[in-house]
Amino acid sequence: MSECGQIVEVKDNIATIKLTRKSACASCGACGMGGHQKDMLLSIPNTLGGEVGDYAELDLSSKQLLKASVIMYVGPLIALLAGVVAGYLLGAKLDLNKELFAVILGLLFTGLSYLGIRVLEPRFKKGHNFSPQMVKIIKKDTKGEDLDGKCEGTRAN
Repeated sequence: MSECGQIVEVKDNIATIKLTRKSACASCGACGMGGHQKDMLLSIPNTLGGEVGDYAELDLSSKQLLKASVIMYVGPLIALLAGVVAGYLLGAKLDLNKELFAVILGLLFTGLSYLGIRVLEPRFKKGHNFSPQMVKIIKKDTKGEDLDGKCEGTRAN
């Protein structure tokens, strides 16, 4: 997955890059931007020495994107299924309403899995394993437009 954005701040070797939402991601919401925001800011290591005003081409490998998807979607799904099975078996053993107990434990396990992801989020962010990496710096011209036309449509206002 490749994106292009403008560097708006560089501090302590961390670049803040302004990315413009593409039409393809309008309904996704995975980044938490919602449907009303057009731009988002992303802070990543400034590995290529970009300067404020430059454009940066960013890339997130398919492997990392797949890992992030597994963490966010498959993990909670497994927790849901484990909770439903455990609730059903435990409900039968305790002579309770098996279906209701299965639903309650399924939702509880799912909530706990998302809580676990939230608790581990700083560790994920610290390693920058799930963040895009700079692959190319595209210098701007005097009008603030990129010279190669590689980041068309990402001009800062």
